[in-house]
Amino acid sequence: MSVFVATSLAPQIDLRLLRRDYFDGVSFLLQDEDGEPFDLGDVQVCAAIWKRTGATTADLVTSFNIEEQEPLRNGQVRLWLTSTQTSLIWDATAGSNPANISQAFFPTAYTVENSSDSLAASPLVWDIRIEKQEYVADLVSVSGGTFISQTNHGLGATERAVFSGTTSSGINYNGTSARIYSNLSGITYASPYAFTIASLSGITNAALGGSVYRLRQDTVAAGSIFVGTTFSNCFP
Repeated sequence: MSVFVATSLAPQIDLRLLRRDYFDGVSFLLQDEDGEPFDLGDVQVCAAIWKRTGATTADLVTSFNIEEQEPLRNGQVRLWLTSTQTSLIWDATAGSNPANISQAFFPTAYTVENSSDSLAASPLVWDIRIEKQEYVADLVSVSGGTFISQTNHGLGATERAVFSGTTSSGINYNGTSARIYSNLSGITYASPYAFTIASLSGITNAALGGSVYRLRQDTVAAGSIFVGTTFSNCFP
């Protein structure tokens, strides 16, 4: 059974899994700030499960399988896990008090919700994130890697910027990291609106045209992973 969740401000959603059981998944309706569905052809989606290894560090356990459901313009994705993956997730709980995990997953009739089996104690966390191109400004020209835009671009020095539709086709974004530019300098937010990309110092074009976009990442949802186990395993 799948659950559909309309995204807003990165809700916390805790997932409960069973070792070796196929997880049918959870579905999300990805929407922009106006409540309109994203066209999945314009965004990248990633979702994974991590194990905390420190206060600010975590190791990847496994990535969710991601189904982008048609029609893509409806912004609907489903995340699911195979039986092998749920077994791997159980293994990742080694040394993190599996007794409590089982007790909380299979509560007695008298289990108090506010107990030591709180999901907050889980060492496993998950998230689903998206990256999309956000239009910034139309471009006028470039000289020695210094770009001039028609309006205030609002870019920061550490932005990941991409270009589209320019007459210098060698810089237009083609979906590869080689066409993603960062380490911006010479940024001005007053006319002439400028920014410089040192790696493009060899590019000069007085009629550049096209547009610049920032690659924006957002967290859709995140939470804890809670995994329990049954013991029969009569399958090869």
